[in-house]
Amino acid sequence: MAVAGREIKLFNQRAVVKMHAFGLRLGVVRLLAIAAVAVALAGCRVLTTGLPGQGAPSPGRDAAIGPDTGDVTGPEAAPPTFDVGEPPGVDGAPIQVGCSDGTREGFRDVAHWLNIAGCAGAFDQPGVIGSPDLLPACELQAGDTSANPSGAGCSAADLCAQHWHLCRDGADVSQHSPTGGCESCVPAGEPRFFLVAAGASAMGICSPDPQAANDLHGCGGLGQPESDGCAPLVRRMGFADCLATHGVWSCGTASDSLREAAVVTKREITLGGVLCCRD
Repeated sequence: MAVAGREIKLFNQRAVVKMHAFGLRLGVVRLLAIAAVAVALAGCRVLTTGLPGQGAPSPGRDAAIGPDTGDVTGPEAAPPTFDVGEPPGVDGAPIQVGCSDGTREGFRDVAHWLNIAGCAGAFDQPGVIGSPDLLPACELQAGDTSANPSGAGCSAADLCAQHWHLCRDGADVSQHSPTGGCESCVPAGEPRFFLVAAGASAMGICSPDPQAANDLHGCGGLGQPESDGCAPLVRRMGFADCLATHGVWSCGTASDSLREAAVVTKREITLGGVLCCRD
C-alpha cells in the first residue's frame, strides 16, 4: 500500500508539471497572436494616409480646380505643347481685311474670302453673346498688332473692324464664306481657334438663345471636332480645352462648364481670336 501511495503521489506531481508546461505554452501562443494582430493594425494605419479625416484632402474633392488663371506650379507648369510660332497676318486697311488692327490671321486669302475674317488678339471683357450683337468696349483699339495687344478694356467685338461685326453663329458664317463654311480658315494643323458669338445647349446643339452658352464654337485647328448640331462650324472648345491653353483662353471655373460662351476672355494674342463678318 505504501508503494502504491508513493506511485500515485508521483503521478500527480508529473500531471501538475505537465499542466504548468501546457499553460506556459498557451500563454506564449496568445502573446504571439496579440503581437501579430498589433503588427497588422499598424500596417492598416499606413493605408489610411490621405483618406478623408486623416489630415489630407479627399481624393474626390476638386480642390485643384479653381479659376483658370494659368498660374500652375509643379510638373504641370511646363508650357503648353502648342506650336505658337504662328505666321503673321495679312496687312491691309481695316475695312478691307476686316480686323480692327489691320492684320488678318484667319481666312488669309483676302481676294477669295472678302466678307469673312479671322482676327487674332486678346480681350478682357467676359463673354461673347450679345443682344442681339456684342458691342465694342474700347473703340476697336484691340488686336495682336495694335497698340493694345493685351485687349485691356476690350470686348471680343473690338477685334473686328468698323462696318464688320463678330459673326453671330454658323448661319452667319455660311452666308459670308464663299464655301459656306470654315474651309481655308487656317492651314491644316495650325493651332488657332476663331470663335463666333454663340453657345450651345447642354446637348451641344448651337442656338441663338442667349441662355444657351455651352462651349465656344467656331473655325480653326484648336479644340475638339464640332457636333453636327453646330454645322457648318467645325471646332468647339470647352472648359478643359481652355484650361489646356494655360491661360491664353480662359473659360472661368469648372462650375462654368456649361456656360463658357458667357464668361470667356482671352489673355494673349496667340492661338486665335474671333471671326468677323462684313456688315
